[in-house]
Amino acid sequence: MSGGDLRVKIKYLDKEKYDYFPLNYSYFTSEHYEVKVLNEKGEMSYVLTRKPYGKTLKKENVDTLYQDTFPNAEAYAATDDDGNECGYVEFDTEEWNNRLRMTQLLVKPEYRGCGVGKFLVDYVKNVAKERDYRIIVLETQNYNVPAIDFYRSQGFVFCGGNVYFYSNDDIDDDEVMLEMAFLM
Repeated sequence: MSGGDLRVKIKYLDKEKYDYFPLNYSYFTSEHYEVKVLNEKGEMSYVLTRKPYGKTLKKENVDTLYQDTFPNAEAYAATDDDGNECGYVEFDTEEWNNRLRMTQLLVKPEYRGCGVGKFLVDYVKNVAKERDYRIIVLETQNYNVPAIDFYRSQGFVFCGGNVYFYSNDDIDDDEVMLEMAFLM
């Protein structure tokens, strides 16, 4: 299979070998989605407004594959013709509501813009279709505009969020969990 300008194929990542394998996320962003909660007359709504920061920020964090939080996770890598791992995707099942949760997606910086992310998301879409899941969901943050733009380009839509997911001050900290979904 091809990933844009780069030929890539999928490789299953064995849990014993990749248990808590680190994924080093880093990207630049000059925008974020400002989150406002409106409480009026007993009704509540959230408003997401895309706004510039006024400067470019570098965001970095480390996450891992095969965390205990996702006991039925499956992880895969996109590899190039030389067997180099170009990117990673992990997903787990939510059987009670027939959802597939994409828990990790990372394309190594040197492979970004080559179609690797699309290749990995298409793989997850195919798995969801083959296994008859009704929806794919994922979590991102309001400041990860590059990821949000990418997910939207792949057909994902905003479907929710949580303003107290990471702390009691998520809005003030500008770190709000957003959930996105792809309906099958």
